Amino acid sequence: MYTVGIVGGGKGGLAILKLVEGMPSVSLKWVADINEYAPAMQRARELGIKITNDFIPLIKDPSLDIVIEVTGSEKVRSLIAENKHPGLAITEALAAKFLADIVEQREEMIHSLHKQAETLAENAETLNESTVQIRQSMEHLANEAENLARTGQYMSATAEEASKAVSETHAILKFIQDIADKTNIIGLNAAIEAARVGEAGRGFAVVADEIRKLADNSSSSVQKITDITENIVKLMKNISGGIKNAGETAQNQAAATQEILASLEGISSIVVSLKQMADDLVKVS
Repeated sequence: MYTVGIVGGGKGGLAILKLVEGMPSVSLKWVADINEYAPAMQRARELGIKITNDFIPLIKDPSLDIVIEVTGSEKVRSLIAENKHPGLAITEALAAKFLADIVEQREEMIHSLHKQAETLAENAETLNESTVQIRQSMEHLANEAENLARTGQYMSATAEEASKAVSETHAILKFIQDIADKTNIIGLNAAIEAARVGEAGRGFAVVADEIRKLADNSSSSVQKITDITENIVKLMKNISGGIKNAGETAQNQAAATQEILASLEGISSIVVSLKQMADDLVKVS
């Protein structure tokens, strides 16, 4: 443990005080200056270190190891040399100024580091907020994509069922067409019979003609319905294929979104660590 005294309470003395006040191997005994309001004097007062305007009695104390003189005054150096105890080491103004410059540069670096750490902390916070917002948006997108995929699967299955149902109408239409054909034959036979019996079959001939017209209309309607259902089947197949493709795309999108979310989780962890590091730097600096 070194016991130290500082002669000079100006800017240089303050720098030396700041340098030694945190050193466990140094015990700063006093600071001397004729101006009790000099910066180093005020700092020493705050720290509970003795201040004085007369250092001569103090430098005669044999327990004092080092005196750091930062005034640069020849008179002060002479007084120290004339009154110090024999074993006292003197650090004169030039060396003290060198130390003071080192302290000032260190403080400037610390101040700069503090500012950079604050900026880093702010940027990390902004990045963290942006990451959270992106993650929330991606989670919403992933949910929507999954919903779209499920809806696509359901609609695709429904379209296939509808196609099957439409295809089944062909059998019904064929049955109706067979009835129409048979009805047309019956009407034709009835007309022949009516013509054969002459005047007595005229009324029957009218009925036979209507039957044939009904058969013709039924046959025509069946053909139109057949054409319509075939078009519906084609359209349903196209719709089913489009829905299936959309569903597959939605599934791929959901999977890709999940991968992005996993990456964002990793980024978020890095950002949190970065912010903690920046906060620690701010505290230290």
